[in-house]
Amino acid sequence: MPAKTLSMISSIVTVILLVILAVLSFFVTLVMLNGYGDREGGPALIAFGVCQGIGLILSAILAARLTRIFVEKYNWNGILAVTVSALAGTVTGGGLGIVSFFVSIVVAEAMR
Repeated sequence: MPAKTLSMISSIVTVILLVILAVLSFFVTLVMLNGYGDREGGPALIAFGVCQGIGLILSAILAARLTRIFVEKYNWNGILAVTVSALAGTVTGGGLGIVSFFVSIVVAEAMR
């Protein structure tokens, strides 16, 4: 398979995994923002969504570039390159998701 196809596959897998993780994180964020009203909770959820979206896009780009580097420069097997790149992108997106938790709490507290 060409490196471009493998890059697209790793990006799609990363996005799917991060969307599942973001949905679960959204419910956790709702529980964390339980004591806040609509005035504070709304902007906090918007900040959470924006941060999650940015993290998703950056992680997909990372996974695509890593796959291309692994296949073209280091001559890795395609399946191994996609697996490692998708895992790296998912871990990066998860880390940025944790940052989005804190950003949403800071926004809610600033609005209070």
